[in-house]
Amino acid sequence: MSRPRSFDHDAVVDAAMQAFWSGGLVATSVDDLLKASGLARSSFYASFSNRDGMVCAAVERYVDLQISAITRLFARHGFADALRRLLLDAAVDNFDGRGCLLVNAVNELHASDAAGAALVRAAFARLAAALQRAIADAAPQRDDSVQLGAMLMATIAGLRTLQRAGTPLALRREAAARFAEALLQR
Repeated sequence: MSRPRSFDHDAVVDAAMQAFWSGGLVATSVDDLLKASGLARSSFYASFSNRDGMVCAAVERYVDLQISAITRLFARHGFADALRRLLLDAAVDNFDGRGCLLVNAVNELHASDAAGAALVRAAFARLAAALQRAIADAAPQRDDSVQLGAMLMATIAGLRTLQRAGTPLALRREAAARFAEALLQR
């Protein structure tokens, strides 16, 4: 009979997510994950099987948190204000300058990592579907939630990249405002 888990699973996955965010999905080692999470090696392997299991758990956790935040944002602020806030946050805060975990992963994954690429594609798809649902719920009169969701995903990725590249804040704010107005007028 196996021993019951003696750690907070979400806290461990959150710590691993932060380690991947800092070091990258590819470069972060099992030792890095053990140090970040505080898990013993045996607990790590018993709970996540291997490093890829932890990558999967961290990416899923990241997407779950983003979906929750997007859903709350659109529910609280309505369609137009939520869209503006979403873009401004991507341009200005951008997860305290770390960028999107998924965008960062796309930029570091190699073509030979088919499993990693599939994981990130599926995560993007889940995030896009949640964004489309949030748009449809907040603006039921619109019939373009799928197209608008895709455009928002591309815009957010671009704004996050500009922030990471060090584009001046005033330019990023202006870009976010212009993109928001253009998308609202579609």
